[in-house]
Amino acid sequence: MVPSHTQRASASRRWLEVALIFAVFFVAGGAPVPHVNETHYLAKAKQYWQPDWCQGDLFLESGKAHVTFYWTVGLLTKWLELPTVAWIGRIAAWLALAIAWERLSRTIAGAPFRAVISAMLLVALIDWTNFAGEWVIGGVEGKCFAYALVFWALAEAAGSRWQRVWPLLGLASAFHVLVGGWSVIAAAMVWLCQPRRNRVPFTQMLPSLMLGGALALFGVVPAAQLTLAATSADVTEANEIYVFDRLPHHLAPLTLKTGELGKKTLRFSLLLLGFAWLRYFCTRQESEGDDRTGGALELMMRFALASLIISVTGLIWELVTWSFPAISAKLLKYYFFRLADIAIPLAVALAVVWLTDRLLRRQSKWGVCLLSLAVILPALHLLDLSRTRYETRVAPADRRLRDPAAFREVCDWVRENTAADAFFLVPRNAQSFKWYAGRSDLVTWKDVPQNAKDLIVWRDRLDDVYQQVDEQGNQVRASSLASLGTRRMRELAETYELDYVLAREYPPLLLPVAYSNSVYTIYKTSETTTNEP
Repeated sequence: MVPSHTQRASASRRWLEVALIFAVFFVAGGAPVPHVNETHYLAKAKQYWQPDWCQGDLFLESGKAHVTFYWTVGLLTKWLELPTVAWIGRIAAWLALAIAWERLSRTIAGAPFRAVISAMLLVALIDWTNFAGEWVIGGVEGKCFAYALVFWALAEAAGSRWQRVWPLLGLASAFHVLVGGWSVIAAAMVWLCQPRRNRVPFTQMLPSLMLGGALALFGVVPAAQLTLAATSADVTEANEIYVFDRLPHHLAPLTLKTGELGKKTLRFSLLLLGFAWLRYFCTRQESEGDDRTGGALELMMRFALASLIISVTGLIWELVTWSFPAISAKLLKYYFFRLADIAIPLAVALAVVWLTDRLLRRQSKWGVCLLSLAVILPALHLLDLSRTRYETRVAPADRRLRDPAAFREVCDWVRENTAADAFFLVPRNAQSFKWYAGRSDLVTWKDVPQNAKDLIVWRDRLDDVYQQVDEQGNQVRASSLASLGTRRMRELAETYELDYVLAREYPPLLLPVAYSNSVYTIYKTSETTTNEP
């Protein structure tokens, strides 16, 4: 059957909307490569396929938790350079997210181009209100594809096609076990809360549940293997390091400084107030009309509420186990707070466009006001992101470096003038060293292993390198590698069999200089000098 003119026009409009949503995501996440987590995930994917690349690096050779990502986007690292893979992965992720979001938004508010507005709102609300630092649009990693599958699954649930929900969420779990896993729990809570007359029977869903569970194993099994070779004592210690030392901003928010916690709580509370008002007002509007999309919107609201219940459970657990960090970390490591950072902005964005359409159909001036705010405020946010990016032009992974351009220059020299198996000590925040230089390093703050035994080694290395005793006998952290002094640098070089040290140019170390620019110096540790201290 030949598609009618109306069908062709509708399909063209939908693809135009997808293109515009993609443009929104490009503006929001199109920072120079590498992004903060791209040095982490893509470097690990490259080493997965090329074990001789940066051989001996603790982080790269530690537990492999994201095998599905390595076998999809990561496979490209066998043939292409990391920056190229990053851009291909970003484009694929943003396109998948745009298609899934258009499908979801159209299910809730089918008016033309409302999906573009809701996408702008989603991006802005996540940036403005996140409580635990979760994001969707940015550098490429497994969770970007996981969230695309979650959006698609929600669209199917909104259309009462629950048999399709579970395989999609299982595939999301394969890409990122925690994003998919928490989404499965939230979706199950939504299904259970539906009126029995509207609920798809469990027996009808059983085959798709089994398929979803089988797909999820591609994410569950690698994650479970991270603790297999460790003792219970190692797992307990690693959990505490991971939750309270390395990632409290994601995993244990109540331990944050009062000012930081207060800002996060205020922003998130304002989002919750908006969510509560919208749920009340949209329910009221639905009761006054016969809009068939109202039930779908209510399902999104319930999914958001389920995510909030999960977050509140995490906060309660953190409070109850406050004096027992080992017990607390045992559960907090599972990221209780990440889904609400996305699900509540999702529900608010969709509710705004749904309510706008209802008010505009009634020719209400409030509809015009709400539509204006829904377009202008996110647009200003996107413009501000673009302005900041244009002014700085620094990759997110390099923003903590003293001089990113000088660091790139040093890494270029390393890549071209040192052996492939050379081993470096680099600054604490030099997370992009492997990305640019292609050489292994002893330890950086960002590159934390996820398996228990190597995580403990990572912490011990950081402490060994940077912890010092001041004149009063107190433990303090060194401000830089150069401040450690020549004697300590020789000790570290001997202990860890280092070939080079990359440090700031001042204060100078009495070691042979292999290369130097205005900011950084590379010292060779395997030679001696006559002017030792």
